[in-house]
Amino acid sequence: CFCGGFGLRTELHVDATDLDHRVFRVRESIPVAGPGRTTLLYPKWLPGNHSPTGPIDKLAGLVIHGDNGARLEWQRDPVEMYAFHVDVPAGVTQLELQFEYVTPTDTSQWRVVMTPDLLGLQWEKALLYPAGFYARRIAVDATIQLPAGWQFASALRGASRTGDTVRFATAPLETLVDSPLFAGPHHRR
Repeated sequence: CFCGGFGLRTELHVDATDLDHRVFRVRESIPVAGPGRTTLLYPKWLPGNHSPTGPIDKLAGLVIHGDNGARLEWQRDPVEMYAFHVDVPAGVTQLELQFEYVTPTDTSQWRVVMTPDLLGLQWEKALLYPAGFYARRIAVDATIQLPAGWQFASALRGASRTGDTVRFATAPLETLVDSPLFAGPHHRR
């Protein structure tokens, strides 16, 4: 998809309801140009950090399907651990990803971002993106499912809510990763 001045448009859904296990469950759809090798990247250089600190060790359970329903095998790059290679067969125009971001449970593992009373989602920790595009040229349609009754705050624009699912206006990946979301049961604006 080449629309609205963007190089491509992805969909990202984060389920933040598993407070007991402190896991963000992610579903993501990424268009592909055709058959051949596609490389997906996990963010390595994070906003506000001055070194390659993306917590790749917290990504778990990656499963990739083509839009034809077939499961596609992926391979981790042997040198660049933040890169995943997928051989896309003919006829597949979209990759459907599922994985988890296993959040820290103790400050020795990184900043604790999910408890029974509060969550802080830094979107870049819960996504993969295709190599070969500037972050400002990747449009993201982001949604999050919150625990029942929780309220939220974010700098992302155009939020609409249906039940406990919040949908944001399409934003460049560059904006998304600089717009954390905070939520909790005792939130007040």
